[in-house]
Amino acid sequence: MKPFAIAGVSFWPEMWKPKKNLDELLKHIRQAAGMGAQVIASCEGALDGYITRDLATHKLRLQDRGTKGYAKRLEKFRTRQLALADQLKARYIPTVQAEAAKLGVHLFVNTLDRRRGKSVYNTTFVIDPTGKIVGKYDKIHAAFEVVNTLGKGHYVFDTPHAPIGVLICADRQYPETARSTALAGAQVLIINSYGMSGEGANERFIRQRAYENGMFVLFCHPGESVLISPEGRIIAATCGWENVVVRTIDPNQAVGRGCFGDARMTATYLTSPDHPGYAQRARDRSKRNRSK
Repeated sequence: MKPFAIAGVSFWPEMWKPKKNLDELLKHIRQAAGMGAQVIASCEGALDGYITRDLATHKLRLQDRGTKGYAKRLEKFRTRQLALADQLKARYIPTVQAEAAKLGVHLFVNTLDRRRGKSVYNTTFVIDPTGKIVGKYDKIHAAFEVVNTLGKGHYVFDTPHAPIGVLICADRQYPETARSTALAGAQVLIINSYGMSGEGANERFIRQRAYENGMFVLFCHPGESVLISPEGRIIAATCGWENVVVRTIDPNQAVGRGCFGDARMTATYLTSPDHPGYAQRARDRSKRNRSK
């Protein structure tokens, strides 16, 4: 693998306005490509505007289930969501595919994806430099997105640049999600997000996911894009007035396979079990707790 340029695109998409969002997305993708980016990722809901935010307005949160009129409100929202998802599939996603082919870049773009029947997923589309959709990742940890069907697995997408894993927003809060992609060989992890950003809990999540798995992490949010090194260090981020960050990374620096540290530490971690004393201490502690 050779070093390559990766970019995060950040802007605030508007709910239910795919045409306006498409124009913004393409503008920033072109900017990133003009800066040399070969792999470009968007925030969550880049085309639909992350319409899950509208569920609270219509009293369609998990805690609203069983309230008066819930079924009718849900059906009305689903009808509108399906119409939007059909528009995206027919007009807007093909336009993004054409742009990938025109610029010769890999795109990781998140929006709604309608499939069988009335199933709609929160999906990151993986589009290669010919404009072909070569893969999809569906958000798994999204029970609160009551109108979306949940994903069922983690995937790693092989590109000429590096094996790349994908998570979406809340997925990043669970160590097992990133670990699954690392164990499958990912050297880079892209996180398309709309939820919390900035310092504090979010920064701890994304830095930890990079460190504990020894891989690069690119976090893309409407308010910021942040690139993390395999050591868990922030190496690039957009400022308040920027929409695009581009940096060249060397995937060979990623340890990968769910391990942190250098290659020797990796080998030890994979082949050496925990000292049996750890297990014994855990059993003793459990026994003391039960006797109290």
